[in-house]
Amino acid sequence: MLDKEKQLKFPDGSKTEVVIKSMGMEENSFGSEYIVRIEETIDGYDHFKPSDGLTRKITEAGLSAGDKIVIEKVGPSDKYQYGYFSVEMADNPAKTVDPAVHGHPMGAGFAQKDDKMAVHELSLRVEALEKTISELKKNELPF
Repeated sequence: MLDKEKQLKFPDGSKTEVVIKSMGMEENSFGSEYIVRIEETIDGYDHFKPSDGLTRKITEAGLSAGDKIVIEKVGPSDKYQYGYFSVEMADNPAKTVDPAVHGHPMGAGFAQKDDKMAVHELSLRVEALEKTISELKKNELPF
């Protein structure tokens, strides 16, 4: 049974960091509802009941037990009548490694730049070859 006094609420404009212990549908006296259990906060909160929108964001982010996340509650505005939630990881190491980065000594930024540099280098080489060939054959090439 959940203790209402230990349910975390998110006031407008707040950013709250929590560590997920478990999440999913739980049965109670009124039926079942989605509950996220968290490591107890300094204020004694140990769970929260996310709205449908927040549940969707948590699910889409692929969060699991042990993840440390930051939940931001943005208040109502002209654009968002009821406000909205933002969910992001907080200081968690990546769970999966991009195959392009795996084994690259300099990490993600350099691995992605390597492809661009390779294409650029090849373009320069092709241009140099075309120039050399055109000089050698003078006006014999169709381009």
